Amino acid sequence: MMASGLYQLTSALALLGNIGWQNWSQFGQTTLGISAENQKSLAVDLKYSDTIHLAFGGQYRVAERWLLSAGFAYDSAPVSEANRTPSLPMDRQLRYGTGVQYQVNEELTIGLANEVFNGCSAPYDVRRGPLAGRLQGDFSSNIIDFLGVNLAWRF
Repeated sequence: MMASGLYQLTSALALLGNIGWQNWSQFGQTTLGISAENQKSLAVDLKYSDTIHLAFGGQYRVAERWLLSAGFAYDSAPVSEANRTPSLPMDRQLRYGTGVQYQVNEELTIGLANEVFNGCSAPYDVRRGPLAGRLQGDFSSNIIDFLGVNLAWRF
């Protein structure tokens, strides 16, 4: 669930924000199946928790045809350090974004955007019993950079 808002502060400046909730606990309830003559399945609880999302940003029209955007978003961690695995190293998430749009004419707008995703260090310390042992570590660089090009054509 997500609620978003935009407030046009002045003719050149708009403020944006959203708040959300994601049902990660349901995602963590999964069934594993083994294909065989007698189908076997096992329900697994990955111990995920629901998360919250908070974001805010702004848009500034520097000229009639140019629009700049910037924002920040935060998502809480869906899984604790004790239950985190290196296959899905999800810690809290921080996102920083910027963008620019240029209105070519009344029908066409082009843009460029960049988002830096910081998945934090995502430490994990999992004890899987006497046979599997202990798995411990973190991700010193859990950063992804996204670059996007957009085009809006009104007809």
